[in-house]
Parts: sequence; structure tokens; C-alpha cells
Amino acid sequence: MRPVYETNEDREKEASVWEYLTNKYDCNYSLAPSLSQVDGFLYKADGSLAAIVEIKNRKNKKNKYPTYMLSARKWKAGIEISNHYEVPFILVVNFTDGIYFTKLTEKVSFGVGGRYDRNDSMDVEECVYIPMDKFKPL
Repeated sequence: MRPVYETNEDREKEASVWEYLTNKYDCNYSLAPSLSQVDGFLYKADGSLAAIVEIKNRKNKKNKYPTYMLSARKWKAGIEISNHYEVPFILVVNFTDGIYFTKLTEKVSFGVGGRYDRNDSMDVEECVYIPMDKFKPL
């Protein structure tokens, strides 16, 4: 079984992004079960499902890289869930210079990428690359 790298600090940062979303857009959310392929579900004030959501926290500014890399497995699972419920799949990223989002679609570039600093061969996998100009401030 793979190690879980998510820390309490990661979960607290994610919770602060959920809180920001719900306060700014007068909506609610429910978290997906731990280790799910998406982080949760965003609901409109009337209780209807608005989006499937993946939240990421990064220790760099938004424009440090030309693209945002996301696990292809995570992208595929989110797209399948969003297609099933007929709602968007939204990626929200908390960069050091702001919170940004993009609607993920089936039109992405694929490649191999990941982390090499943890000496975990499972951290390198097929990824999708999303151009940074697709991200908008939240």
C-alpha cells in the first residue's frame, strides 16, 4: 500500500479554501470520503449540486510554471463523476499569490510527470497539463 503524504496542515489549508468558497458564493459543500479521487461536492444555496471539486495548495506563485500538472487518474475520475451528474469538474488551486480555479474539460495535454523528491516511484505517473492562462481568480 502507498504511503499517504497528506498532512493535517494540508487538510487545514483545504478546509480554509472550502470556507472561502462557501462564504464568497453562498453555497455549501460535502467532502468526498478520504482518499477519493476528488475532494468534494459543491452545492448551490437551494441544495442542488453545482460542481465536483478538487482543491490543491501550492507553495509557489501562480505563474511560476506555464502549465498546472494533475494526475491523469484524478482528472479522469473527476471528469467521469462530473459527466454522470452533468455538472462541471472544477480545479481550485491555492497559490501563494491567490486562489484560482479552472473548469476541467476533456481537452487536455497528456505527459509523464510527478514528484522525484520523495524517492517514491509511484509519484511519477501519467499527468494532464492545464495551461495557466485557463485559471481565473476566485
